[in-house]
Amino acid sequence: MHFDSLKETIGDEKFAALKSYIEDLTGQRDAARQESITGRRGMKDKLAKLEADQAALMDRLGIDSLEDLDTLPDAKGAAEAAKQYEVKLKRMERQLQDATAQRDEIGGKFRGTLQRAAIAEALAGHDFVARDIVETYIGNRLAWEGDDLLFKSDDGRMIPVKDGVAGIAKARPELLKSTGTGGAGVRASNAGGGGAKTMTRAEFEALAPAQRVEAAKSGVQLV
Repeated sequence: MHFDSLKETIGDEKFAALKSYIEDLTGQRDAARQESITGRRGMKDKLAKLEADQAALMDRLGIDSLEDLDTLPDAKGAAEAAKQYEVKLKRMERQLQDATAQRDEIGGKFRGTLQRAAIAEALAGHDFVARDIVETYIGNRLAWEGDDLLFKSDDGRMIPVKDGVAGIAKARPELLKSTGTGGAGVRASNAGGGGAKTMTRAEFEALAPAQRVEAAKSGVQLV
């Protein structure tokens, strides 16, 4: 039976009220249906996002399924272990730095001892007037190449320390003490019209470094 056929049976007034009621119910039904459709779509979107988030989380945790969560270590315990590891690592780094500094210090002292011994051995065969100045000069021209201590010559070559000292003695004989009248590197006492060039060690040591060098070059003899 068509709905409009009730109009004549129940009258216009009741029919209008009934029609309004039915239309209201129909609107509520349609709204509920639309809400259901929209809700299902929203739930579907939320579910898809949750699944994506879950997959990303499992990938970050390095697991293949949610069941594997039980095999993971406790987060609090892992954080504490990481903290203890960091403290231990920093302590080891400090110990390594201290050991390296101590090694470098000992190595420096050892090399210094070797250098002084090498200079003393090289100077032993030559009697220089100003030994301390010559020793300083030699020390400033030494360099380590690996485990070898070498002397840098005037032409830039790196040669044994003994050869370097011997070269200085040969090139600058005036730096050597007199070995007797007419000895090597000794100027005549009246050379250049001057008197005998002698000086006490105390007088020599009282000179400035530059003056010592000049005195040694001029063939001053220490008495």
